[in-house]
Amino acid sequence: MWFGSLGILLRRALLATGVLQEATFSNELVLMRLPVALVHGGSILLGYRLLRGLFPPRVAFLAALLWATDPFVTAFSRVLHVDGLTGTFATVSLLAACAAWNPPDQMSHLRLGGDGTRQRQRRFFPVAAWFWLVVSGVCAALAALSKSPGIAVVPVVAVLAWSAALVPLPRSSDTDGAAPRYPRLFVRLLPFLGWGAVYVLTILLVWPAVWAAPAQVYHLLRVGVEVEGGSEHVVLNYFLGRPDPAPGPLYYPVVLAIRTTPWTLAGVLLLPFAAGGWRWGVGGRRSGGRTLAVLAGLVILFVAGLSLFPKKLDRYLVPAFPALDILAACGLVGVWEQRPHAVSNPRQSAWLVTSATGATGVAGLVGVTGIVVAVISLAALVNAFWCHPYGVACFNQALGGIQQGIRTVLVGEGEGLGEAAAWLNQQPDITGVKVTSTMRNSLQVFLHHGAQAVSEEGTSLNEKTGYVAIYLRHVQRWQNHPPPPYDRFSDLPPVHAVTIHGVDYVRIYQVPQPVVAQVSQVGFGPSLSLYGYEMDTSALRSTGVLSLTVQWQARAPVSEDYRLFVHVLDDEGQRVGQVDVPPGGPHTPTSAWEPYRYVTWVHPVVLPPDLPPGTYQVAIGLYHPDDFSRLEVRAVPPPGAPDDGPNVLFLEPLMIE
Repeated sequence: MWFGSLGILLRRALLATGVLQEATFSNELVLMRLPVALVHGGSILLGYRLLRGLFPPRVAFLAALLWATDPFVTAFSRVLHVDGLTGTFATVSLLAACAAWNPPDQMSHLRLGGDGTRQRQRRFFPVAAWFWLVVSGVCAALAALSKSPGIAVVPVVAVLAWSAALVPLPRSSDTDGAAPRYPRLFVRLLPFLGWGAVYVLTILLVWPAVWAAPAQVYHLLRVGVEVEGGSEHVVLNYFLGRPDPAPGPLYYPVVLAIRTTPWTLAGVLLLPFAAGGWRWGVGGRRSGGRTLAVLAGLVILFVAGLSLFPKKLDRYLVPAFPALDILAACGLVGVWEQRPHAVSNPRQSAWLVTSATGATGVAGLVGVTGIVVAVISLAALVNAFWCHPYGVACFNQALGGIQQGIRTVLVGEGEGLGEAAAWLNQQPDITGVKVTSTMRNSLQVFLHHGAQAVSEEGTSLNEKTGYVAIYLRHVQRWQNHPPPPYDRFSDLPPVHAVTIHGVDYVRIYQVPQPVVAQVSQVGFGPSLSLYGYEMDTSALRSTGVLSLTVQWQARAPVSEDYRLFVHVLDDEGQRVGQVDVPPGGPHTPTSAWEPYRYVTWVHPVVLPPDLPPGTYQVAIGLYHPDDFSRLEVRAVPPPGAPDDGPNVLFLEPLMIE
């Protein structure tokens, strides 16, 4: 992507000048995203400039602020992705087109004299209008180049230009008494032809392959539409609580509702009742209604067009949300100003007239309506900060928030994986094991050197797997019936979870290393379990050491540091070998054990070198070092086992030859 390339060039320049000392992945990611974020921020400022020319100050201010603080828009406008760019360019293009195609009959009002007499009429399409026409054409082309659905701007602008050309021209003469000339319909459509020329020229300049290899470009676009959009998801999609490879036409209307903010949804629903909003304009023009129709047309066209394809994702609708925010601002302010006392209050009516004629500064924002705008703006800002840094994880709080969102659409675009990798990087064994993940590629880039993420291999885990990271979107698709090998973790609590807005996005499970031959899973006290053990006698005769590998798991936090005793008993119950050690080794006391995490340690037990051959019993237990009281063991001694006191676990008999 071209903005990503700019970020790479910027990173190289900063490294060459010494501003950056090292080329880390985090630095590269930030700099690659920076051009996209700057373009989006600059486009909102330009959009506000255009909105000020189309609506009263309070409406323009609220519309730009709702656009800037929309969590769904912000989420895809601060990453290297095409959906956010498409929406940014498409919205600026339509606003610039509305600024260019003001109705010809209303342009004459721009030249009213101070005494109210009509001056000589300007050209029907002034120079300033041509400037905005060029801006609109360039942005429309960039929207289409960012992502093919951006072509939806073309028919919307075409309808705008046609409707402006059909507006009747004034028949009154000017102050000189000369009858004005009225261009024919074809001449009045020339601006749209100019817009189209700018559109095509921009595509040719930005994408030279269009004129260098047009056949290949056409094939590429056709494959993208037919294969990518025209086919179902390779993996299951999710809609309304169940996996669905091809959600129906209800999908995008539902996405519009749950992905908006409460105030945006309210404003859109109230827009039909804001009758005055359709007549809003600046300088006596009625440009507001035309702009609302254009923005609504873009939203409708996006929803209708995307609904035709079986492959659907909520992020595909991101380009429609800036227009939706502007429509909401008009609905919120418009309905408030239509309340009965607004027209009966002389001061309020005077304020409305002032703001409707384009008053600037504080005069356009004070009053009761200004307070309403301020309250909504504050709520939007607070919501944006609350959603940061994962706006994509935010859903309409009035419709149930994220809890309803995860029951409605597929959730998770990679958020939380950085935090998951940060936790994994802190594990002492991370470079000696592998992390099996349902999001392998996205997780791997955050793991430090030497750590490796892998995908599942059939129905079994990789033999070196030490951790398993399961992502939320896969849990949605599985519907509580995960496939092997992930089914073994369905009923287990994770050793660590990355939570966003109260929902577990990444669950990490520890996998015990396959060094344990004998599995017991016997409980010791209320919090500890012996998961397994293994006895190695291969070096017993040469070194006199029995290697006992013991693997533990804490089911809950442990507040004390217990000790482990290992007794080797002969047939008469006499101890021929003994050790008393921390069960997890000298550096991992039980008070530091994390719940549901496995702790494995090899304990050497020294036995007499002249120990006669025979069968010996190995007994283990945990005790309090202060008073030597043993933790309760829920196990029954085997028949014939020697007496080694209460609360002891006998392992498999030890055969010595």
